[in-house]
Amino acid sequence: MTHARWSRRAVLLAGGLLVTGCSDSRRPTIQSEDYDSYGSNEKHLWEILERRAKALMEKDEKGYLADLDQANTKLIQREKFIFDNLRQFDLAEIRFITERATERSEGEGGDIQFRPVIRITKLTADAGPGDVAPAETFLYTLREKSGGFVVTEIVGATRKNYKKLHLDGPLAYAPWNTDKLHVVKVGEKVWLVGDESVTDLDRYAAVTEKELRLVEGLWGDRLSYPGHVLFFTRDLANVKQWFDFGAAENFLPDILGFQARELGVRKNGMVYGNEYAASRIVVNLRGHQAFGSDPALTIRHELTHAVTARATLTIGGDYNPPTWAIEGFARYTETIGNAASVARIRSAVAAGVRAGRFRGATPATKTFYGRDIDFNYCLGSTVFSLAERLKGRAAAVELYARIIEHPDSLDMPFMRLPVFDGISRDVLGMSSASFRSRWNSFVRNGA
Repeated sequence: MTHARWSRRAVLLAGGLLVTGCSDSRRPTIQSEDYDSYGSNEKHLWEILERRAKALMEKDEKGYLADLDQANTKLIQREKFIFDNLRQFDLAEIRFITERATERSEGEGGDIQFRPVIRITKLTADAGPGDVAPAETFLYTLREKSGGFVVTEIVGATRKNYKKLHLDGPLAYAPWNTDKLHVVKVGEKVWLVGDESVTDLDRYAAVTEKELRLVEGLWGDRLSYPGHVLFFTRDLANVKQWFDFGAAENFLPDILGFQARELGVRKNGMVYGNEYAASRIVVNLRGHQAFGSDPALTIRHELTHAVTARATLTIGGDYNPPTWAIEGFARYTETIGNAASVARIRSAVAAGVRAGRFRGATPATKTFYGRDIDFNYCLGSTVFSLAERLKGRAAAVELYARIIEHPDSLDMPFMRLPVFDGISRDVLGMSSASFRSRWNSFVRNGA
């Protein structure tokens, strides 16, 4: 996540509410225990959702809109632009889950509400364990009309409404729900997406491919995603709105980029918390213009997060890998082949040491994104710079890969934990105490 001239990043809650390949030709399906209940209202919902899923997979706009109340022009217009957005992506799977949906009659008009209705929205760029897939949560309202049932309202779950509407499931905060998008596919693994503020999306194709090759070359054959989706905007409101990023307590309005890790759901609609199912990147082009910076390093930084995200431990709450490692490694990759980045990091570390910010330990997760954010990013990167100097670049990458398999500690710096001693011995051939001693000297002597 990138902010200001020094590529600052901020915390983002990943994947819905966080209680935190190629496309195949399988017919979209919907799970429902009540499908065979003759005459039940849920049967009508089932039939409508099945038709909508099938139409979206087949890119059939007429079929996708057919079950909507045609008199509701606002609903038709909104669903039409959502369809126009999603049809531009390579869809791996669209299906609905109603297993936990409750039915309730509303008002005198015979409206029937179903909640939560969970839509699996899986792109070919996504991959989760088994049947786990990215999802979004909605409230559907049906009404009997002209001898059949039509949809009169579809409300997506947001942080503001999910409690009131009892929409228990991943938020519907993807940009395809709110903005008209233009999608450009680059090669086999990258999709670039721009809103109406971005008219020059093609210019970022070559740089994204180049940066992805670099990051994938570093990561090797470790666990990753089949592809990557990058959303570009010059609209600051969208930087805040997309993926609910603005809800973060430490949201920084001039952030240059961020990566959202998405948790998926099981077949029963319950969130699966042990592995991320998708990754999304947002690049704030207006921020880069304001600071006169090149988006290439932001793209590399966020792709580093995205490429390595699937292999990152996710338990939720406070039990995540150390922030200094996740952000520091991404900052470290910015130095590869870039002498200017190396110089900037050395300068920031030296300034922090002179100011007394270095206390012989890596930055704490709790205060990482605070007032010393620039220094913390750069200090975190020095762990991997030193590993490269001692044992080579492959060792620096392996060090990171091993660290992100373990949760941080709230009571002790990660590099003092017994688990890090084992990692240090395996990867660097020395005890953690020895590595910490060298790292302290490395930082104090200018990294």
